[in-house]
Amino acid sequence: MKIIHKKIWIPVVLAGVLVCGYLYFDKENVTVRVGTAPTGEKVVQVHDQDNKVESEFPFSMNENSVQQAIHNMSHQKVLADKKWGALPLTVERVKRLLQVVEANKKEYENADLYLNILRSWDKGNFDSVVINHNAIWSLQGGTVGKAFGVASPEEEMEFIQENYDVKQ
Repeated sequence: MKIIHKKIWIPVVLAGVLVCGYLYFDKENVTVRVGTAPTGEKVVQVHDQDNKVESEFPFSMNENSVQQAIHNMSHQKVLADKKWGALPLTVERVKRLLQVVEANKKEYENADLYLNILRSWDKGNFDSVVINHNAIWSLQGGTVGKAFGVASPEEEMEFIQENYDVKQ
């Protein structure tokens, strides 16, 4: 009986270790800095440690993938009851997505929306991030998780620390 017991628990324990390892190592590697905007407000700036945006966002990206990237990045800056997906909102990602959308603007049905959002973010302007999130959320047929406010720098840092592997 003891042999059968070991045969059952060994795969269970190994599966648990693999799942925990995946969850830990699958986080995005980022550095975070809190600065001050010209208006005097605190600003959270995230930078990628793994410079992989070109492979992450190839020029062949389809429109749904662009929508999902913008949607997931906006989660860092907005308050919502439910959020599915997280992608660090970094200067590198915003610039690369701008290039991708520019290259595909004739093919993307909502290219003007993406360009407006990304150009604003590229300038460090997140005043409309709730509207940005909800526009993409609506395009995707969202029914749960509508953004209702802008995260404070402290709330944003909490989201970052929960969802990304922050390097000091």
